[in-house]
Amino acid sequence: MTSKLIIEAALKLFTQHGYEGASLADIAKEVGIHKSSIYTHFQKKEDLFFAVFDYAMSDYREHLKQLLNTIQYDSIEDILYKILCNVGQYYNHSAEKVVFQKRFLLFPPISLQDELKNRFASFDDSLIQILFSIFKERLPKSEFQSQEVKDWLNAYSCVLDGLFSHMVYYGNVGFDEKVSSVWNLFWGGIQHSTLLRK
Repeated sequence: MTSKLIIEAALKLFTQHGYEGASLADIAKEVGIHKSSIYTHFQKKEDLFFAVFDYAMSDYREHLKQLLNTIQYDSIEDILYKILCNVGQYYNHSAEKVVFQKRFLLFPPISLQDELKNRFASFDDSLIQILFSIFKERLPKSEFQSQEVKDWLNAYSCVLDGLFSHMVYYGNVGFDEKVSSVWNLFWGGIQHSTLLRK
């Protein structure tokens, strides 16, 4: 329990003050423990930072899995659309985690940037695999083309990331309109590519 409290306090202070600006002493004070107690759970500051990063990233992955459980019998079109619409709801509930992700992916501490890139790439791959399985399960084998699906999902991942950026910069203002616009173009492209194969 103490470990999670430390991670949540570190999430807050890293997001507000940056990696260099949030000291272990500040984090310990936020939790209500001595600084030395942090070392019981994390050997050094960068270990705590990576634990926070993994916590923030895995939270959305688990959220997505729960969402998919509730819409698992919908069409591929509806599933992908509802995931995009849900970005706003997730952000409103977990804004601090999203802002943390954006801040440190765009402006990582120099000494940690390579490891952060690797961890994010692994997270991104895991999301693609979750979505890939939906296509594989729903499309007839005669229509399923692995590389084309991966291309669609890489584009979809960029759309998803862009909507999260919108929420960070603008909040709910214009969100629904943006989802509608990008969805019409994205799904229209998928339909067009499917028609070209027939």
